[in-house]
Parts: sequence; C-alpha cells; structure tokens
Amino acid sequence: MLNLFEFLVGFFFVLGCLLLVGITRGRWVSQKVWVFLWSTVSLLFAVFLSASFFLDETLLSSALGGSLGFVVAVAIHTIEHAIEETKK
Repeated sequence: MLNLFEFLVGFFFVLGCLLLVGITRGRWVSQKVWVFLWSTVSLLFAVFLSASFFLDETLLSSALGGSLGFVVAVAIHTIEHAIEETKK
C-alpha cells in the first residue's frame, strides 16, 4: 500500500529541486546552463523512477509523488510560456 508521507516527500523533493534550478529560466543563469541543469535533474529523476520500480514500495511511493511534482513543475513552466506569448 502506498504511503502518503513518502508520496509527499517525493512530491516536495522533486518540485523543490526544479524550483531551485528555476522552473522558468532565472536571471542568475544562462539559458545553456539552465537547460543542462533541468535536463540533468530530469534524467536523474528518470533513473530514480526506474530503480524504484524494481526495489521496494517505499521508493515507489516517493517516485509517484516525485512524478506529480515533476508534472506540476512542467505545467507551471508551460503556463509561463503561454502568458509570455499572450503578452506579445
């Protein structure tokens, strides 16, 4: 059975990592570096998702929560692009 605590830990951890990198590219980093950081976090998360499938249920709960965090971050990123395009 999935554990809500581990689910929330995964959610906040992944969302927090992407917030630190910058859901939309911040002024503190170039676009090239931002793309590298975002891609690295995404690939590491993909490895974690794959590993959790084969390991134990606690990791699977965290991976599902992290997946939600990733989807929320991508949705925020996409909405930001839509807002920028609407302003043009």
